Amino acid sequence: PASHGPEPPATPSRYDTSLNLTTKRFLDLLAQSPDGVVDLNWASQVLDVQKRRIYDITNVLEGIHLISKKSKNNIQWLCVHHSLTHK
Repeated sequence: PASHGPEPPATPSRYDTSLNLTTKRFLDLLAQSPDGVVDLNWASQVLDVQKRRIYDITNVLEGIHLISKKSKNNIQWLCVHHSLTHK
């Protein structure tokens, strides 16, 4: 049998790509917040995504202790240095 060479790298699914992009955009919102607090309803509207996607993101960030719930629909960035910008 002829060798076909290595398999091409798997391309990310549209879901993975959009969740990745949405996470980056969510982190940008956090970086722009003066007090590190973001309203999840507002974030959902600004990012034009279902609130469920926002929950997917915040559940992971909360699980790794980068954010915490401040109130029902508000989360707060927990890092000492609030800035999330990459230089």
